[in-house]
Amino acid sequence: MNYINCTLFVLVLFSACQQRDQSTANEETSQKSELIQVNLRKQVRINNENMAWESREFQESWDPSKTAFIITDMWDEHWCESATRRVAELAPKMNETIKAAREKGVTIIHAPSGTMDFYTDSPQRKAARAVAHHAAPEAFPINDWCYLDPEQEAALPIDDSDGGCDQPCSNGEPCIEREAWSRQTPEIEIEAMDFISDQGQEIFNIIQSRGIDNIVVMGVHLNMCVLGRPFAIRQMANLDKNVVLMRDMTDTMYNPEMPPYVDHFKGTNLVVEHVEKFWAPTMLSTDFAEKPMFKFAGDKR
Repeated sequence: MNYINCTLFVLVLFSACQQRDQSTANEETSQKSELIQVNLRKQVRINNENMAWESREFQESWDPSKTAFIITDMWDEHWCESATRRVAELAPKMNETIKAAREKGVTIIHAPSGTMDFYTDSPQRKAARAVAHHAAPEAFPINDWCYLDPEQEAALPIDDSDGGCDQPCSNGEPCIEREAWSRQTPEIEIEAMDFISDQGQEIFNIIQSRGIDNIVVMGVHLNMCVLGRPFAIRQMANLDKNVVLMRDMTDTMYNPEMPPYVDHFKGTNLVVEHVEKFWAPTMLSTDFAEKPMFKFAGDKR
């Protein structure tokens, strides 16, 4: 190759490298700018004397790479048959929402409590256990259940002291409380890049290691596990995380024959408002899935 041809070759190669580097930079800039606009709702106290509240809506812009979904206790079976049916109804729509979020770069954490033996050999379970340890604040009960906190919140607006099952079992008798679950419902897909854990410390490790700012909690049941698990709403709020409930991706254990004697779905809505008052704002799946919000077929409101 003569001097002129060699020089031309170097110039062409240099130009191609510049174009590639610029293309990569443009792609990275584009990815960084693709923020998700989320529409949030909270309840604000407007009168301390009569305890009046007002619903307020606001928007935030989230970086999907700093956002995580925690899917709580969407088991394959529940001791209450009507609860099992509602999970089966909710799961396909939840899966669509999770898939859309995953494609945007959101971290997906599956948290079907009490079923880790089923997932022992799964790569997603191993991945959760392999994340480096991140120390929680000193003396913080990172693995403890978070019970109702009377210093932070009022009593729940529904009475679930009977267990909350709203219908008899198929044999006509009351459903008996037991550990009926063995895994997460297969209607929710677990992909290679996801994590599986039901441990507060492990999930905290994932969140800290990835610099997660925004945590969306969904699943069942709102008045129990979605509020109380060591990776769920109360815990994340106590850790000062930007935690949000996806309010159309949840359900409650509530029997309308118990106070306040409203239908099941109204009872769920009352607990959603409780969360908005005392713990976290809420959002709809539409911000991620760009499809109509989910509504149970039995919800005639």
